[in-house]
Amino acid sequence: MQQYVCAFRGRRDNYQVPLALAEHNLLDQFITEFYATELIQKLTPLLPKKWSQKASFRCEPKIPAHKVKCLWGTTLVEHTRHRLGFSPAATFAQLDQNFSKEAISRAKLTKSNLLLYTPYAWEAFTAEYSHDPKKVLFQFHPHADAENCILTQDVSHYPVVQSSYQEEIGKQLSPQLQTRVKDCWKYADLILCASSFTRITLLEAGADPNICKVIPYGIDLPNQSAISKPTTFKALFVGSGIQRKGLHHLLLAWQRANLPPESQLTLVCRVLDPGIDKLIKQTPNVKLLRGVDTTKLRNLYTTSSLFVMPSLIEGFGQVFLEALSYGCPVLGTINTCLPDLGTEADGIFLTEVGNLDQLVAHLEHLAVVLPQNSILRNKAYLCAKQFSWHKFRYNMLSYL
Repeated sequence: MQQYVCAFRGRRDNYQVPLALAEHNLLDQFITEFYATELIQKLTPLLPKKWSQKASFRCEPKIPAHKVKCLWGTTLVEHTRHRLGFSPAATFAQLDQNFSKEAISRAKLTKSNLLLYTPYAWEAFTAEYSHDPKKVLFQFHPHADAENCILTQDVSHYPVVQSSYQEEIGKQLSPQLQTRVKDCWKYADLILCASSFTRITLLEAGADPNICKVIPYGIDLPNQSAISKPTTFKALFVGSGIQRKGLHHLLLAWQRANLPPESQLTLVCRVLDPGIDKLIKQTPNVKLLRGVDTTKLRNLYTTSSLFVMPSLIEGFGQVFLEALSYGCPVLGTINTCLPDLGTEADGIFLTEVGNLDQLVAHLEHLAVVLPQNSILRNKAYLCAKQFSWHKFRYNMLSYL
């Protein structure tokens, strides 16, 4: 059976896609930007703690080291541009082409198939080959047209998020760079999506429903101890403080909601839109954390009554599954993975995108029913238990 070339930057999806291929001897090469190669792993004990932890995070032991290729030059250029203040969206759009071009070279050399994430597929999918590679696209984010439409409509009502809106939709990008992400699905033989919502946006763009499949992500369950029972209403948001995550909607709803006086909203945001930052300062009973370690985050999940992230548009929303795995019920919109995960009986509550009245009503209702509700917290944990990474890898391979 022909092997696959896989390519993406970062530690996307915990390396589960190349891992699935490697486990069944289907991985020809995994192309990425920074990865803890064997040499780096040997040097890890000598590095400062911060860099040692980062190196350990950028490695999957079950992927053979000789199957991984790092584009170190691309990594250097990327970090240089970041330090010089270039837009991250522009930097990634420019450099993502390098991964696709490297995939072309490797596929031609080894006569391999291609399994590429959306930003890294265009050049490889449209190239000419002496063999006929199967082209599998992993569409991890909803189609750009759907995203632009939703975000543009929202910013017209809430101009306070103009900063993150401009960055998110990539208005500064050339038409060519926008096309390579929007249209690569047209050249795929198979399209894998992490959520039904993502699939819907592709079908609306014209994709063939017969080749567009949904595979929800998985989670590594934490060591389970007794389910906690928060006695007061404590809501938690974890994510970028940008328009797409709907944090401005949450803050406005929190201001309007008639909640018990001891209620508190905790926000964990490393990135924060300036307009949303101002909104936070105008909202009572809100605590902002600009970054927490793993232990602190785990404690926040276990001691919060509710995880809430009313995203406008989300390819999946891994934090929902993380929260559920700690027994924390979740509230989010239909434009996420939540309809694929369960129902209110599983501790999953849905609201319409941008419907502040509905969001307020949910907050007021859940502030009453969630504190000390150990039954629903246990149901949330059991819901997450159904979605393992092993199941994700198995389902992915079943379509190849």
